[in-house]
Amino acid sequence: MYGMWFLENGVVVFVKQTIMAMVIGSIIIVFLLFPQAVSDSAKEGLLMWFQIVLPSLLPFSIVSSVIMGLGLTERITGVVAPVLQRVFGITRSGCYAVVVGMLSGYPLGAATTAELYRGQRICKEEAQYILTFCNNASPMFLTEFIGVSCMGLHKPLIVLILVYIAGWIGSVIDRGRRHIMRSLGLENSWSAEFAGRKQEKPYAGNVINVLDESILHSFVILTKVGGYIILFSILAGIVQQMCPFAPEYKAGIVSALEITTGAVLLSSTIPGISGQVLLVAFCAFGGLSSVAQTASVISETDLSTGKYVIAKIRQGIVAGILYWLCSTHLSF
Repeated sequence: MYGMWFLENGVVVFVKQTIMAMVIGSIIIVFLLFPQAVSDSAKEGLLMWFQIVLPSLLPFSIVSSVIMGLGLTERITGVVAPVLQRVFGITRSGCYAVVVGMLSGYPLGAATTAELYRGQRICKEEAQYILTFCNNASPMFLTEFIGVSCMGLHKPLIVLILVYIAGWIGSVIDRGRRHIMRSLGLENSWSAEFAGRKQEKPYAGNVINVLDESILHSFVILTKVGGYIILFSILAGIVQQMCPFAPEYKAGIVSALEITTGAVLLSSTIPGISGQVLLVAFCAFGGLSSVAQTASVISETDLSTGKYVIAKIRQGIVAGILYWLCSTHLSF
């Protein structure tokens, strides 16, 4: 019996390794066949990271890490914590991850959630729950780039609002499911599940040490982010170069890979409400690039990337439906 289990397990591992080798080999061949497209796309991805992502996220990441290192998260969120606890049904410690996720962009919301979980400030179930709605594109990206530049809206704030509302609706669905499971005795409450949560204490050591660690930690995260942005920019460039599909389908594929490049293509190839609905939906999902970034920052925990992806797909669908409903009754 055990021998059969090991045999089956070995076959599964072999198949996975074979598929992975074939995928990587195919990518290398494509890189060799389209060197100019790879080079140009890599340059675009590098410039996007260096000129946009790094300046906007690095200061925020350093400050956020310092706040957590000094044990000041609950003081920082003291004013908004009661509201967030009521709206999202989370603990006071979890509120900080939500605030960071709303004010920054991918993947700082996920990184903060993972950091709180590793520090035993929130339990696994709450961390997984927060991860499904706190990790979004930055407010500036959604309003200025998507709302104004790509969609030409006079009221671009609607994009940000609908993306956040879609995330909140997802949280309501998850809370309802969890409430049913608790009523059936299949799950415990977060307080019962994590009664031994560590209390936040102000840091009494050298502040410079915290700052040094925060800077190093932030650069590690954002360097990984840069690598994924470049990689998915290359994949998006190859899709545009070699896929024999119509421009509309190419725009959809590129948007699913990397939303910044995809947003420009969608807005230029699919005009009107249809294109805008798709654009809002893809923005709420975030693209596979943001999924890879998120998977990277939570890789040292046992949080599920699969559950996160399902939640983001749901958020994208809900956001697209909300925009379509609003566009039929309101003028943006």
